[in-house]
Amino acid sequence: MGSKYKITIILLFIICSCKNELKTNSKNGLNTHRERVFITQNINSLIDSVESFDTSLIPPSKEFKDLKVEKITIGLLDSVFIENDENFNYINQKKSFKFKLQESDLVNFKTNYTIKLVKVNNYDNNILFVNFSNFYMTDNEANIDVKKNIGISMIKERYYFIKRNAIWVFKKKELLGMG
Repeated sequence: MGSKYKITIILLFIICSCKNELKTNSKNGLNTHRERVFITQNINSLIDSVESFDTSLIPPSKEFKDLKVEKITIGLLDSVFIENDENFNYINQKKSFKFKLQESDLVNFKTNYTIKLVKVNNYDNNILFVNFSNFYMTDNEANIDVKKNIGISMIKERYYFIKRNAIWVFKKKELLGMG
């Protein structure tokens, strides 16, 4: 009886100590290495125009000269997900990828702003929340929706890339919404 109890405890410990990490994309069970490389290579293109959300860069008027506004930080939602909307058709949804982002995906991000992965958007007025959705990739083309919001301000854009000589090159971006 004692050895069965020990084996049960050991098995329970092994199961509980496994990392809860999403290693596959979508329903097809493929490795997400290719998609992670894309995010890592293009993180600076995807998270651009941060300054337009930073109110600390706007000089205060004379009445509010003593008011100190802190520099914003960037909170990147930790999951790339598929979002249902009229701008993203059903066929592309079937070919889209969803996966969890990791700190290692952010190593190429070069800016004066602090970036961190977050689980939820809590509408903090000092954090620019960024999320990636509707990530579609073929061998030579890719597009991804990027939504940036802080407080009640928001912009949603679709970024298009093409592959040249094994490197993803930014092609254009399309404004999907603003508020």
